[in-house]
Amino acid sequence: MKRTFATFLLATFSILFLSATNPDAKGYKIRVKLDNYPQQELILGWHYGEKQYVKDTVAVDADGWFTFQADTMLPCGVYLLVLKPDNNFVQLLINSDEQQLTITGDAKNVVSTLKIKGSPDNELFYNYLRFLNEQRPESDTLRAQLSRAKGNAADSTRIAGQILAIDKKVKKYQTDLIAKHPSTLSAKIIKASMEPEVPEFAGDEKEVQRKKYYWARAHYFDNLPLNDDCLLHSPILFSKVDYYVNKMIPQHPDSINMALDYVLGQMKSSPENYKYFLIHFLNYYAKSTFVGMDACYVHLAKNYYCTNQAPWMKKEDLEKICDNAARLEPILIGKIAPNITVKDRNNQPVTLWDVDADYTVLFFWDPECSHCKKSAPFMVDFATKFKDRGVKVFAVCTAVSDKGPECWKSIEEKGFSDFLFLNTYDPYIQSRYKTLYDVKTTPQIFILNRNHEILMKRIGAEQLPQVMEEVMRFQEEKKKNKR
Repeated sequence: MKRTFATFLLATFSILFLSATNPDAKGYKIRVKLDNYPQQELILGWHYGEKQYVKDTVAVDADGWFTFQADTMLPCGVYLLVLKPDNNFVQLLINSDEQQLTITGDAKNVVSTLKIKGSPDNELFYNYLRFLNEQRPESDTLRAQLSRAKGNAADSTRIAGQILAIDKKVKKYQTDLIAKHPSTLSAKIIKASMEPEVPEFAGDEKEVQRKKYYWARAHYFDNLPLNDDCLLHSPILFSKVDYYVNKMIPQHPDSINMALDYVLGQMKSSPENYKYFLIHFLNYYAKSTFVGMDACYVHLAKNYYCTNQAPWMKKEDLEKICDNAARLEPILIGKIAPNITVKDRNNQPVTLWDVDADYTVLFFWDPECSHCKKSAPFMVDFATKFKDRGVKVFAVCTAVSDKGPECWKSIEEKGFSDFLFLNTYDPYIQSRYKTLYDVKTTPQIFILNRNHEILMKRIGAEQLPQVMEEVMRFQEEKKKNKR
């Protein structure tokens, strides 16, 4: 019943539950004495969202006891007694009522030996753990037999039936415990770890799978209250929410934004949960390298931060977030690309929206940019292959001021001939392209359709041919579906 602190994953067999029952106590006091633990220090850790942190470290006293105490109460949730030197640990589920605890046991056999004075909820949970331990050997044996019985239909069916019987027995124990003790922290932890049971549906195989998916998605949080503060301090809540948003929901910004709104809406009555996940998801999508996911960042910024729904933010930080979202919004995929007028080598104006092509590849590059130099041959190859397929490359050299003339020299060196590219520059940035397209680094590539809608962006030159093929294929399919 020990695991490595840095690689913790929740499993039903390895949860140690702890609660307190003294109604007059103020603050917490946790006294621990473990046999077969010769170390002089013990760490109390705790969960917060996706990570674990050290709450306190204490030294053993002359009588062999470790004592953690403070005048304040601990937030309810999953805590960890981290054992040196290997950072293995035992888990403690601490509720928010009482936190005056006396813990004894054997560090090498925690489930069977752990005793916590004055904790009826702990007794309830440990009976459950012991029941699981009783079922596990038979279940493991049967699963090994099932693996060996491949090819023997009769044996496979028989063994699978025996495994199912054990699973049903465990499920009944869980549901009975939850029904009889619904307000206990142990019941909440067990229930939150259980998946809602998907009902049977009628129809062909494809239709049944579709119905099951939509049912599972709609009922995913049936057993997990998103506004329960205790679960934020556990390994359950974050992993469940993360799976829902990043795996269960289609990875399209519109679908993700709906999922984020649902999750955050359910958490509004829990300020701590709401704050944690709003901050987490804003940072997550701000750092995302997946194309188009900046739409999720903009959505969170505009609908939460910029509407006074993040009261913990400092004014200057809030202004930065809202300013960044305002810059990104006009160039999100699906938006009409901002029009710019730049100049050709003869200083004649060239306007982006005047380009007559089914697809325009807007390409920002700098003569001194090392990545641009690496991208150059890919861009030349792309322009050559797609020139006769309704695609034009609108290249904007980003050299400024007196370095502007270097654009034309570099164009010749890189092979960006006027036969393949619409070569332009704007040395005094009169078109404001750097602001309009958020050009902080180069190269930057955008794919636009004839109506100047942004179809794809922020892609590498070496990926451009493949992406362009996919874009063209997708656009053709859209046209066919409209007919």
